[in-house]
Amino acid sequence: MTTNIAAPVWPAPRVAPAARQGTRGTPGSPRFARVVAALAAGLGAGHVWVMVAFPHGPWVGAVLGAMVLLCLKCAHRSWNNPTALAELLAMSALMAIVHTFMALGIHEHRHGGEATVATAGAGAAAMLGIAAAELALVMLCGIGLRLAASGPSAGGDAEHR
Repeated sequence: MTTNIAAPVWPAPRVAPAARQGTRGTPGSPRFARVVAALAAGLGAGHVWVMVAFPHGPWVGAVLGAMVLLCLKCAHRSWNNPTALAELLAMSALMAIVHTFMALGIHEHRHGGEATVATAGAGAAAMLGIAAAELALVMLCGIGLRLAASGPSAGGDAEHR
């Protein structure tokens, strides 16, 4: 005995014509990537402010300096290349994690003695603010990567994917 059961047929998604996808400000254009890159450069300036406004030891200062340089490098690469947002996303996620640990006082941990658990330093609020901004940048990079993948510059018409 045989039965004929047909699979459900889903309607095809509506896709905007290619002529309208390439216009100014649309998802496929590098405009969103440039906004994200400008925000990343602003976060680089925020890193410089944290370095100057709050006292750091030489190792923490060196780590923050390296983070500033990497932030600016990723922002520069993302300016005209929306696919470089993946690198900016990874670096921003890493920086958010590092800043969170720094705000919790992990870099001030002392073994033995009176303090076995580190306490937050004077710049904890600024560090958590930078970490929150980095997480917002991670979200924007993800959106930018998704928009770049759906645009006409991603390799053809969206109907044929």
